[in-house]
Amino acid sequence: MTEAILLSSVKSIGKLLIDEGNFLRGVTDQVKLLHEDLKRMQWFLKHVAAKQSDRECVQLWISEFRAIACEANDLVEDYALRVSIQRKQGFWHTLKRHVGVFKQGYAKHKLSSEIQSLRTRISNLTKNFSEYGVRAVIEEEGSSSMVMEQQLRRTFSFVVEEDIVGIERDVEMLVKYLLNGNEAGHHSVVSIYGMGGLGKTTLAKRVYHHPKLKKQFAGFAWVCVSQQWQTKDLLQGMLVKLSPEQRSDVMHSTEGELAKRLHQVLQDRRCLIVLDDIWSPDAWNCIKYALPITEEGSKILLTTRNREVASYVGPNGYHHQPPFLNEEKSWELLQKKSLIGKSSQGCEDLDKIEELGKKMLKHCGGLPLAVVVLGGILKTKKSLSEWRVVHDNIKSYLERGENFGKVGEVPKILAFSYYDLPYQLKPCFLYLGKFKEDSNIEAEWLYQLWMAEGMILENDRIGQETMMDVAERYLEELAKRCMVQVKLHEEGKPAVTRFKSCRIHDLMRDLCLLKAEEQNLYKVVDSRHDQDIFVTSVDISHAIEEEYFGFVLRLCAVDFQHNYVPLRKEQTKHLHSYMYEPLDCSGDNYGRRLGRKIMSEVNNLKMLRVLAIENSSLASRSCYSRSPLECIGNLIHLRCLRLRDCHGLKLPSCLGNLKYLETLDLRGSYCSRLPNVLSKLGRLRHLYLPCCSGKQRLDGLSKQLEILESFDSTLYFHPNLSRLTNLRALKAMVIENLGDLEEIINHITNLNYLRMTSLEVWDCINSNSNKGLAVLEQMLFCKNIHELQIVGASLCKQLPIYRPHQSSPRPGLTELTLRFSDIEEDPMATLEKLPNLRRLHLHEHSFVGTEMTCHALGFPQLEVLELICLYNLERWKVHEGAMPKLSSLLISYCEKLEMVPNGLRSITTLERICFFGMPEEFLERVQTVNGEQAPDYNKIRHVPSVVIR
Repeated sequence: MTEAILLSSVKSIGKLLIDEGNFLRGVTDQVKLLHEDLKRMQWFLKHVAAKQSDRECVQLWISEFRAIACEANDLVEDYALRVSIQRKQGFWHTLKRHVGVFKQGYAKHKLSSEIQSLRTRISNLTKNFSEYGVRAVIEEEGSSSMVMEQQLRRTFSFVVEEDIVGIERDVEMLVKYLLNGNEAGHHSVVSIYGMGGLGKTTLAKRVYHHPKLKKQFAGFAWVCVSQQWQTKDLLQGMLVKLSPEQRSDVMHSTEGELAKRLHQVLQDRRCLIVLDDIWSPDAWNCIKYALPITEEGSKILLTTRNREVASYVGPNGYHHQPPFLNEEKSWELLQKKSLIGKSSQGCEDLDKIEELGKKMLKHCGGLPLAVVVLGGILKTKKSLSEWRVVHDNIKSYLERGENFGKVGEVPKILAFSYYDLPYQLKPCFLYLGKFKEDSNIEAEWLYQLWMAEGMILENDRIGQETMMDVAERYLEELAKRCMVQVKLHEEGKPAVTRFKSCRIHDLMRDLCLLKAEEQNLYKVVDSRHDQDIFVTSVDISHAIEEEYFGFVLRLCAVDFQHNYVPLRKEQTKHLHSYMYEPLDCSGDNYGRRLGRKIMSEVNNLKMLRVLAIENSSLASRSCYSRSPLECIGNLIHLRCLRLRDCHGLKLPSCLGNLKYLETLDLRGSYCSRLPNVLSKLGRLRHLYLPCCSGKQRLDGLSKQLEILESFDSTLYFHPNLSRLTNLRALKAMVIENLGDLEEIINHITNLNYLRMTSLEVWDCINSNSNKGLAVLEQMLFCKNIHELQIVGASLCKQLPIYRPHQSSPRPGLTELTLRFSDIEEDPMATLEKLPNLRRLHLHEHSFVGTEMTCHALGFPQLEVLELICLYNLERWKVHEGAMPKLSSLLISYCEKLEMVPNGLRSITTLERICFFGMPEEFLERVQTVNGEQAPDYNKIRHVPSVVIR
């Protein structure tokens, strides 16, 4: 973790020397020397990280290094930024100029002194590394802890869990794949992957000892690979199990001889090799040449926490992820492990004990290891009062088991995944502990926070990747290691990111908090249980602080009952992140007072990188008073400013001071004016616009802009979008002005990197039908428009004709919604030819004709179709072969529709059909009455879910 922070500081200061060299004139040499000192510190930290020592003296030494790195970065960046702003503003009067020069000279002298102080601290720490025994402690602990860890994690095939639940079907399925494969063929490698504690090894042991395998394989070998593997040990382990009579020769053979001997054994006999707890492809690469596995010969069963390792070892193999236990299975396992009913015989409180047990199981989150540990704790608890003690302290028991003061089995097992992370991923993982339990974390917002906190390394970019792309790779790596669960956007749905959201298991979150506390990175504070954290009369509901060796870097606050989280002034010097989200702070007097109080404190947080305030009132006392947001111009280090769903925003012109700002998110907020200073924000990447009064200008947006959302043509003069060559995502609404619509389409047509464009068109009616048809053709067939909603835009009475052989490039449209468009001719003739269309919504009065036809091979990608309030529709024909991927169909309030199309019977992919508000005579045709099938019943009988309302 510290190495990642230090590397970020080294990169940041190095970048400042290049980008802001002019503003560091006079102190460049000192900054360079500090930069070199920090780079040398990296060697020390790399050495320490490899040993993973938990001794207090080592952790204190690391914490001091961490503090120096952060202070150095803040110090140099702050000086360069302030000098840059002063010079760009200029000095209008001679007196001001002289005062400014004097202040600059003083600031330069102060910077030199503080740099020298930091360098002295670095020098002293480096001496302490050797003189005060820190190196000796690390070396001594490192070697012994690695040996101890390997011993603790070693697994043995003969130790088989008796009390297991919920894996019987998994065992039979894995045995089947090892014996016969599936319909697609045999598998030479079968993998079990998942997060630590999920029961992978337990499942593998059950498979390993299965009677069916004993009959089919002539030899069995179980080796535990773990993280500290040695090639020779692995080869010897397998050979001793397969040829025990040759043990003496095996133990005295060279590595090359072992590989050759093992290769021959596996060719001569059909064997099953279990590689338990394999962490990296490197281990496999060192032994794979000795393992001649084939579909019909010897097989491999492996367990791993890394999905990518499973795919690497067996790219064509079968990969299985055991599910978490449900409530029923968790309770069954807890009963077995805690001996409920045996140890509690004669107890009159069994019902209450069961109630407490099920409550405690919620903290296990279906993780078998946690349930087993809890069962072991409860095994000796025979009375209701003893169970209540465990229930009231459940988190402490799960963290430490029965050994208070020591790390217990659950966090220790999960921590192995943390230790195995590359250094740049460790802070990203620990950051997830800041979010509330069981919360779905929006991926795009998480990336922006990681970027603002300096956790995404720019030198990790590949080709045309954005920093958000790098952040997504980081999250994907955490997902592959089964440390987070990710949710993808719907298949085919255009988005700037592949992942929609992520979540972290509660026990993994506990690990984040535990590791953060161990390293003094941040801690959870709840004043209801710890009144000494803040000396205040206001109750704090929930706050999270992150401390870097004595000073707070991050604070998250959630207000549950109009409770405000005040800050101690001594904590705010190096605060990097401030987030506040009251549940309800509407425009009442309290809300306005709270907003002003928040911003008065924010004014003192000069080093902020992230400021996020949601659902608050930030209005002035009156139209003549100063805006509470005037202080924002002083927060010159801000990378991310999020004021969502806030009332009364009056953004000041000094917003232009935020030259490092990357994300400006004002969605859902009402802003009286947006100052014309966006052209000064040269690093702005993500812009989410507010609702404004009067039309605002968006002049000079940064060419680096990647996301532009909430653009409304009635509120903003549209920018020259063709200049925004790096734009990845655009969400815009155009109302009434057909000229604006045409210009926007022309602008975005040739943008190369657009991944998601969502366009809403309202009431763009034009009397010239040819003109309307041309604009409609541009929208439907544009490669860079992905989601389109047309409401009340009677551009013409028909859709343009699509000719695939003449259209290049192909249309990008994936989702189309039409409402009140009054199209008279069958729209399907055009829409069914759109190659990427997945969702089609024909709503109120979109089509006013009487007949529609879907032809064979039409709608090749369509998955969702909605026909709502098409009041004139009488006949709908579907030819065989149309809509081959349709999974969901909704027909609602189509009052004249005569029957269900015959062609639906041939669409085997249909999973759900809904009929809402349809006439009785129509519904009678699709239902069975008194056991008799209605005329249209056979057309939809193959659909698993048919809903009628």
